[in-house]
Amino acid sequence: MTELAVIGMDAKFSGQDDIDRVERAFYLGASIGTKASIGTDGIDTAEQASASTTVLTFLLNSVALLAETNQLNIADIAVLLIADMSSDVDNQLVAQVAQQCVSCVVITDLGQALKQATDLVDNQDCAVAVIGMNNSVNVPSHDIEAAATATATATISFDETFNGYNSVTGFASLLIASTAFANANQCYIYANIKGFAQSDLSSELNVENGVENKAANIAKTASIALQQANIIAEQVGLLEVSAVADSAIALSESQGLMSAYNHTQTLHTALSCARSVTGEGGGFSQVAGLLKCVISLHQRYIPAIKDWQQPSDAQMSQWQHSPFYMPVDARPWFPHVDGSAHVAAYSCVTQGSLSEHLSEQSYCHIVLQENKLQTPEQNHPVADMRTNGYFASSELALVIVQGNSEAQLRSELEIIAGQLSITGISTIDIKQIAADCYAHNDADKLYSVVLIAETTEELSKEITLAFAGIASVFNDDAKEWKTPKGSYFTALPANKEAANKDVVNSGSGNNAQNGVTFMYPGIGATYVGLGRDLFHLFPQIYQPVAALADDIAATLKDTLLNPRSISRYSFKELKQLDLDLRGNLANIAEAGVGFACVFTKVFEEVFAVKADFATGYSMGEVSMYAALGCWQQPGLMSARLAQSNTFNHQLCGELRTLRQHWGMDDVANGTFEQIWETYTIKATIEQVEIAAADEDRVYCTIINTPDSLLLAGYPEACQRVINNLGVRAMALNMGNAIHSAPAYAEYDHMVELYHMDVTQRINTKMYSSSCYLPIPQRSKAISHSIAKCLCDVVDFPRLVNTLHDKGARVFIEMGPGRSLCSWVDKILANGDNGNQKQSQHVSVPVNAKGTSDELTYIRAIAKLISHGVNLNLDSLFNGSILVKAGHIADANY
Repeated sequence: MTELAVIGMDAKFSGQDDIDRVERAFYLGASIGTKASIGTDGIDTAEQASASTTVLTFLLNSVALLAETNQLNIADIAVLLIADMSSDVDNQLVAQVAQQCVSCVVITDLGQALKQATDLVDNQDCAVAVIGMNNSVNVPSHDIEAAATATATATISFDETFNGYNSVTGFASLLIASTAFANANQCYIYANIKGFAQSDLSSELNVENGVENKAANIAKTASIALQQANIIAEQVGLLEVSAVADSAIALSESQGLMSAYNHTQTLHTALSCARSVTGEGGGFSQVAGLLKCVISLHQRYIPAIKDWQQPSDAQMSQWQHSPFYMPVDARPWFPHVDGSAHVAAYSCVTQGSLSEHLSEQSYCHIVLQENKLQTPEQNHPVADMRTNGYFASSELALVIVQGNSEAQLRSELEIIAGQLSITGISTIDIKQIAADCYAHNDADKLYSVVLIAETTEELSKEITLAFAGIASVFNDDAKEWKTPKGSYFTALPANKEAANKDVVNSGSGNNAQNGVTFMYPGIGATYVGLGRDLFHLFPQIYQPVAALADDIAATLKDTLLNPRSISRYSFKELKQLDLDLRGNLANIAEAGVGFACVFTKVFEEVFAVKADFATGYSMGEVSMYAALGCWQQPGLMSARLAQSNTFNHQLCGELRTLRQHWGMDDVANGTFEQIWETYTIKATIEQVEIAAADEDRVYCTIINTPDSLLLAGYPEACQRVINNLGVRAMALNMGNAIHSAPAYAEYDHMVELYHMDVTQRINTKMYSSSCYLPIPQRSKAISHSIAKCLCDVVDFPRLVNTLHDKGARVFIEMGPGRSLCSWVDKILANGDNGNQKQSQHVSVPVNAKGTSDELTYIRAIAKLISHGVNLNLDSLFNGSILVKAGHIADANY
C-alpha cells in the first residue's frame, strides 16, 4: 500500500479547546468527560439549524487549521467525516463542507475511511482530512453501561473495577497524505501509517462461540496489518485499544490481541486507551484513538491509564503471560539502542450507529511508525527536537510583577487585581495576564514578585496575600514572603548581591550572574518514578540526553524507575521497589549520574542558566563531572559501573572489602548478609568520636550539618554507639561501605574506574570534598579526586562555607529531594565556627517526591526570578505540538 503520512492534527472535547490541551489530557490520562445529555430530542427545526451551523463552523475551522499549518488551500483538501449523519440538516452540512473542499463524504467506520483516504491520495494526489465527531449523545447505549448516578474513573473496560464510560461530545481531525506529497510540500510528518487491515465482525455476533470467533478474527486482522507493515509484534512498543464498554466485545478484543501479539517477552508493550480520558464519543472516539497513537509516537512517551487497577481474576493468568503492561503514570519512551524508529499500533473496534443489538460492527488494526530524523553523524540530532504546548497550555499561571520600589510593586498588583474584577474572566485570561507580564519582563528592575495560580480565584487570593507579604518584607525585616501555592518575593535578591560583589571586586560594570551553584546530591535519594515527566515538560533535553549514552534507557534505569506491571502496584509494593533499588549501588550510581545530566540539561538547554560554581555530595561528585560535560564520553560509565567489582561485590553486595578488613569469612556471590548499615543521627563529630572510642567497626561517613551526621558500620556496633550517645537513629537501608577506612582498599580501582578523557575546560569552578578546593579539569585530577572523596569523610558544612566565601549565593539542588537545600540553609544560618553569615543566599530544590515535576519547577522558577537569576522562560509561555510546513521543530520554540 501507499505509505501514509500524518501531516496535521486538531481536536476539541469537553473544555479541551485545542490540540495542545487535548495532548495534555492524553498525557496525564485525565478523565474529563461528562454524562450531561447533549441530544437534540425536543429541539425545534430552527434550533437544529443553529446547532448545525455551529458544527459546520467547527468542521471548517478545523480543516482551515490543518490547511494553514501545512500552507495548503482548504479547497485542496478532501474531507472524510466519521459520524452518524442522518438528518436533512446534516446532509446540508455535508454539502456545505463539500462546496469549500475537494469533497466531503460521511463514513461510520475508520477502516473504510483509511481505505478511501488511500484511494484519494493515490488517485487525486491530495491531502485528506479524516475527522471523527460526535455532537450528540447518539452513541450506542451498550457503550455507556454505568448507571446515571455513577462516576466513571479514568480506566478501561479491561479493568475489573470498570463501571462505564462518560459520554462526550467533540471532534478529532487528522490530515493524511502520501509521504511523497508531504515531502514535496515540505509538510512536517508527525507519524507514518505503515499498514492497516480491516474485517467485518457482524456475522459472528449471534452465533455460538461468538466471543472466540471474534477474537480469532481480530487476531487474524492484526496479524495481516503487521505483515503489511513489515513489522513483527516485538517491535510494537505501544498498543492503543478500543476497550469498548460491552464486556463481551472487550473480552474478544483483549483475547484477540493476546493471540496476535503472542511472543516470549512479557511486560514489553504498553496498552493505552483514549476512552479512559475522553469517555465514549462514537466517531470521535474512533479517530481520537488514532490521534492519541500519533501524538504518543511523535512526543516519544507512553501515556497513562490513570485509574487502572487490575484485570479480573479469571483473566489474570492470561494477562500475566501476555506481552502487555498497563502504565498508570505516563513515562518517557526512550530511543532504541539500534536507532530504529518506535512503532505503535491501534486496535479499533467500530460499532454501528444506534445499534442496540450490535447489528453493525467492524474491526480495523493500524500500524504506525515514528518519523525519526537521523543524520550520518548523529543518531539524535538536535534538529529532531519535538516541541509541545504542555507547559504553555497548563492551568498553572506564572505572573511576574516587577518594580523598583514597594510602591511600584503595589501599583502593578493593583492593575492586575483590577483586570481580575472583570466579570467572566477565565483561566485562559489569567494565562494571558501572565504572558503579558512576561513580555514586559525587565532584568534591570530591582524587585520581582512572582505569583502562582491556576484559577481566577486563586490569583486574586495570591494578590491579596502579596499586598500583606510585600509590606512585611519591606517594613518588618522579613527576608522573604511565600505562600503554600509557591508564590514568592524577597527584597534581598541573592544573585544581585553576588553580582554587586563581583562589580566591587573587579571594578567592572557587568551585571552578569556570578553566584549560581549547582549542587549534586548523593545517589541514595534516587527513587521509583524519579523525573518521569521531565522529558515531556522540557522536550529540548530529549535529544541531548539521548546522545549521552548508547542505551540511555539502561543508563537512566528506565524499567527500575518506571516499573511495568499488569496490576497497579500497592503502596507497600512501591516501597519495596524503592528499597530494592537502593540496595544495588551500581544501579543507583548509574541512575544518579544519568539524572544529574537530565536536571542540568534543563537549566542549561531550556533556562539558559550556567553554573558559576558546582559541588557534589558523596557520589554526587561523579554526577557533577558527568553533568557539566567534563568527560568526552560519559556514557562509558554505564558499562564500567555495571561490570565494576568494586561497586558490585567489594563495597556493596557481598561487601568483600569489609569482610577482609574485619577478618570475616568470604561468602558466595549473591549472598547478602547485613554486616553494614548507615544511620542518620543528631550529634556532633566530637560526640561521636568519644562515644565510638572503643569500637573499630563504626565510622562517621558524612557530616551533614554541625549537629547532624551519618554513622555507619557493623549494625550491632553502631547500635552500641547510638545508645552511648542517647540519641534516636534512623536506618537508611544502604549497605554501601564508602566514606570509611576500609574503602581505601579500593582506591586504585576507583581511580581506574573514573579515569576518562576530558573535554575542553569549562568555566564552572568545581569544588570537591576531597580537598575543599576547585578541581582542575584533567583526567588524573578528577579520577583521584573522586576516589579520595569516596574514601574520606565528607564534611558538608566545610564545603558549603568554602563555596559561600568564594561568592556562591544561589544553591540549586540538581537531583531528587531537598536535603542539600535544607542543610545549606542550616549551615549558612549557623555560619562557620559560630559566626553567622550576614549575606543573603537562597537554596532551590527542583524535585520533590510526591509533587509533580511541573509544580516543583514552577515554584523553583518563582524563587530564582525573585532572587535575580535571569532565566529563559519562553517554553513556559509559548509553544505548540503543531509544526508549520517548511519548519523543523525549533529548539528554541
